[in-house]
Amino acid sequence: MGFILHASRSGRHARAVLACGLLLSSALAGTPTTGAPELLVEAPPELERHAAAVRTLGAGDWVSLLDLLGLATPGGPVRVVLADERSALAARAPSWVSGYALPALDTVVLFPARVPSYPVGTMEALVRHELAHMLLARATGGRSVPRWFNEGAATVAAREWGVGDGARVAMATIGRGPRTLDEVDAAFLGDAAAASRGYAVSAALVRYLLRRHGDTAVSRILAGVAAGRAFDDAFAAATGESTGSFARAYFRRETVWNTWVPFATSTAALWMAITALALLAIKRRRDRDAALRAAWDAEERPLHVAPTPPPDDDPKRWN
Repeated sequence: MGFILHASRSGRHARAVLACGLLLSSALAGTPTTGAPELLVEAPPELERHAAAVRTLGAGDWVSLLDLLGLATPGGPVRVVLADERSALAARAPSWVSGYALPALDTVVLFPARVPSYPVGTMEALVRHELAHMLLARATGGRSVPRWFNEGAATVAAREWGVGDGARVAMATIGRGPRTLDEVDAAFLGDAAAASRGYAVSAALVRYLLRRHGDTAVSRILAGVAAGRAFDDAFAAATGESTGSFARAYFRRETVWNTWVPFATSTAALWMAITALALLAIKRRRDRDAALRAAWDAEERPLHVAPTPPPDDDPKRWN
């Protein structure tokens, strides 16, 4: 259905007619509203293939992300800059960083060559992760939230929880990983291994938050921050418990059932046990072989018997 706008009408009336026409056309065509953000993609010629993929992803369905963050619409356009490894942008970012968001500038920077790095494994996950950061900042009105909450929400929004995530949480919890929310935040300031643990535990914390307090827990907290509350106050108002109580419940109880038990019953633990038994068998075999070689050496060694001295009354002694 098309509409012709006459110049004699006022600009406001013309825009209203156009808007109504677009809505009516969409309804008649049966096209669902996906709330897709407008992406303004910039890329050098050698990354045009990736740029086309990002444009396609931008036209996808973003309803689940908007629902997680409590946004009715994604807001204004987002500038997406794709940079190669020879660029100044890549030189300034740590090698394990595959992208970052600059909410104050409505800009996202992506490094396609680094896509396989954790916590993203595909271009789609990378785009969703960084746009989640952008939209989360819009949901709070530009107010900050702790790093664990920001990264955890973005990681959960980017993709489904996978086996690799569970393994990383297990290793972070069983090993020398973070044990408090402050330590999770500090992990992102370390090396690639520490940051990987930080991403995994952050995602596990947000998943635990959603299970413990419902699917709208993240959006309720963000709404409180947007209203001017400090994060801890917004968290308590939205969940009925303090961040400290929440963290203790996760690190003391949740990790037992969601880390130790799955790890102990996992394929990885099985192969570790098999490997340990194999190494023990090899060591015992080597010990037996060493004992056999020692016995063989003893059998082949010639016997040297010292002569027995004659008794004092031996006549040969006086010959």
